[in-house]
Amino acid sequence: MQSNQSAFDALDICCRIIAKKMDSTAIEEWRVSDYNRLSSQLGKQTKVYLSVNTLKRLFGQLKTPQRYFPQKATRDALAQFIGYRDWQEFELVNSVQPIEAKPEPLIAQPEEEIAPKAPKKNRRKYIYAGIVAFLLLVLIGGFFILKSVQPASDTELICENPFGNVPHTAVFKLKSKLPHIGNEEFKIDFMDEALQTPISGKKEIAKFFRNPGVVYATLLYHDKPIDTISVYMQTKGWVANSGNDTSRAFPIAGLKALNPKNIYVSKEQLDSAGLATNKPFLVGFSNIKPSNISGDNFSFTCRVFSEQSRPGTQCVETTVIILGEKHRHLLTLNRSNCVAFSQYKFSETRVVGAEQFLGALAFDPTNGGDIEIRVVNKKASVMLNGKKVLATSYKKSIGKVMGIKILFSGIGKAVSPKLQDLSTKEVF
Repeated sequence: MQSNQSAFDALDICCRIIAKKMDSTAIEEWRVSDYNRLSSQLGKQTKVYLSVNTLKRLFGQLKTPQRYFPQKATRDALAQFIGYRDWQEFELVNSVQPIEAKPEPLIAQPEEEIAPKAPKKNRRKYIYAGIVAFLLLVLIGGFFILKSVQPASDTELICENPFGNVPHTAVFKLKSKLPHIGNEEFKIDFMDEALQTPISGKKEIAKFFRNPGVVYATLLYHDKPIDTISVYMQTKGWVANSGNDTSRAFPIAGLKALNPKNIYVSKEQLDSAGLATNKPFLVGFSNIKPSNISGDNFSFTCRVFSEQSRPGTQCVETTVIILGEKHRHLLTLNRSNCVAFSQYKFSETRVVGAEQFLGALAFDPTNGGDIEIRVVNKKASVMLNGKKVLATSYKKSIGKVMGIKILFSGIGKAVSPKLQDLSTKEVF
């Protein structure tokens, strides 16, 4: 595990690489507009939006009593912004190694001081003693390794109320075969839906979720995932909500059901919800409910419309998310000049436009565009306006379909979305 100093050294290296990527002046000369530009680009690429003050603290330009070190979700976003999978990979590639002490030079002993060779019988005793000592070390080491692994293998995460409406307060706790798990290093990672939180023993953790959808809560032991459960914020049909960043959400029209054949909200409805439409914002349409439809064998079709670019927004995205019990599928589309921000994720298979050119996924639905996603036995394909543009596969099942989300940068419209099981023909 890294020391505090090496952790901050890694953060400094990351900040310097980000500043270089922004191709701007020295950090000390940055203005508010530079931080706003970074916040916008970071949000578009990673879906994590950081305020100007948070960025200033990261870059050491806003002095605090103690050096600011961001939470894991923020560190992962910073690493992804410069081309890494997550913060752990960034630390491995950019690790700051301590300087090793040079060994003392060996000084030869005078010949008369060299001990005579031991008789063969004595040497045999030394060999046997060494073997016994080695076996004891192996047994002791194995004991401590087993002791450190046992809490992880015998502990799982449970949620006492995994099904709720919006908003929802979910309660989490540990379940273990061990009589006492004390203050072991367990944490719950809620991805970008809530802060990572330590948990131990019989302690209960309550988390507030304000957005419709599925939250995948992962139990970490010594920062390694050992269990994942899901929490469902259900809706009654298609509903709309919006926000300027990941920390605030604005229910639109009281989360009342919208017309499934013409899913749309107006600027007046956004204003009534309290959303500042003079800043970049997202509008999300969600339909969350249990189903028996396989997330590994289905077809999804929808016609979408997006608005023209608005002030402060250069890239207008359209995102479709299929939420399963265990994992999710995600497709983010952009116009040809912004495909660097496009990405797709089918269960564990993920490709982002910043790491691999996704020109085939260029998509401009200003005047309407057709999206079709088809998954057959964990083999996924995407068709845009009737043309096949992507074929990929994955290994981990996402389970049954539990919801659909369609997100737009700015105001968008979805017409007659349809998701159907390819085997049973059940329609979501």
